[in-house]
This record gives sequence, C-alpha cells and structure tokens, in this order.
Amino acid sequence: MNIIPVVNENDTVAIDELQGNNFGDNDMLSAIVAKLVGADLLVILTDIDGLYDKDPRKYEDAKKIDVVEEITEEIIAHAGGSGSNRGTGGMATKIQAAKYVTSAGINCSVIGGDNPQRIYDLLEGQSVGTLFKAN
Repeated sequence: MNIIPVVNENDTVAIDELQGNNFGDNDMLSAIVAKLVGADLLVILTDIDGLYDKDPRKYEDAKKIDVVEEITEEIIAHAGGSGSNRGTGGMATKIQAAKYVTSAGINCSVIGGDNPQRIYDLLEGQSVGTLFKAN
C-alpha cells in the first residue's frame, strides 16, 4: 500500500488491538503497530544516528554499527542507559523494539531524525543509521 504511518504514543485514541496495552514508549508502540500491519520496515528516528559501540557523546573514538545481524547481549550492552533528557529509554528501548519486530520478520532501522532526507536515503537503499536485520 506504500503507506508510511507516523506513530506517537500521545496520539493514540484506540488501543484495543495493542496486545495488553502496555507498551510504555513510542519505540515499542511503533514496533507493535509495525507487527500488526505486517510492515516491511520499521524506521525509528532519534537524536543519534544509530547504535554505536560506546556513547559517541562521551567518546571520540566511538564507532557506529551499520548492521546488526542478531541482537545479542553484547548489542544490548552497547545501548547503555536512558539517552537524552527528552526520551524515556534512549537506545535501550530502540533495541527492545528492534528485537520485537526482527523476531517477527521485519527489518528495523534506527536513524537520526534531524535530517528528514535520511528517510529517503534509507528507502533508496543507502546505508543510514543502524539496520537491525529480521530473523
């Protein structure tokens, strides 16, 4: 159908289909919706351009991880704690959402949301942010 829904927890008006209604944040809500509609790809926009091996705001030598084939304990550890003071879970909730959709056969990309062009770049097949591959 070529539809790109934008999901925000604050905008939810009907939650009957949302598996127990206990999603807690926008990342998990978007993952649940992606699974419900059988999406091809979940794109999560954030204030950092993907998953890094360590916090790039603290470490100059931090390296971005372009592709995650499997979400392991090591990948989860890279997420650290909560991210910015504007969010509820930082990269940890994004990885949790990615784990949920990839186990359902849906790819997930976490990309920086400061430049909307990145979404077009991603859809054109360019390497943008971090791609979590479906199982």
